[in-house]
Amino acid sequence: MAIHTPIISPRLSEAAPSFRSTPVTIQFGAMMRDLSAYIEAERDLEHCDSWDPACDAWIRDAERARVRVLDGISALRVAPTCRREDLPLKRSAELARMLIESDSPQQVRDILALPDRFPSFFRCAGDSPAARRVDLMIAAFQQHLRSLATLSDFTGMIEADHLAIEPDASNLMLAPAA
Repeated sequence: MAIHTPIISPRLSEAAPSFRSTPVTIQFGAMMRDLSAYIEAERDLEHCDSWDPACDAWIRDAERARVRVLDGISALRVAPTCRREDLPLKRSAELARMLIESDSPQQVRDILALPDRFPSFFRCAGDSPAARRVDLMIAAFQQHLRSLATLSDFTGMIEADHLAIEPDASNLMLAPAA
């Protein structure tokens, strides 16, 4: 006669929770793909001149990619929130929209600083599989935002802002002579 020996601890009688996609996570993944395509289309434009007729198709591609990203962000905005881990994804997507539509260097800098200033809004609390997965998605998305900010449209805007500030001679402090 066999002796009954349980091989699973009574505390772990249920299957471990796993990550399940929600409408927000699905839409966020699609929006990340669109954002990546937009970044690539904008990079293609950096190497051509606006007067070159060969670049017309690239300009149209970049415009379509921009519209696709903004449409994806709009769809994500109205997607139903099924769990609290969906909220950082929605907030992160909103950062991308604000960055794409920004028109001043100060806005670009402020937008890029938001995740560091308010980490609890752009990260998930806890150690659940859903929280870990969403944090990984947000980390990948942050790389996309940094790539977006390195495009010539944004870097040129930031450099122009620095050049516009002229030093005031009355406020200059000189180093003591050695």
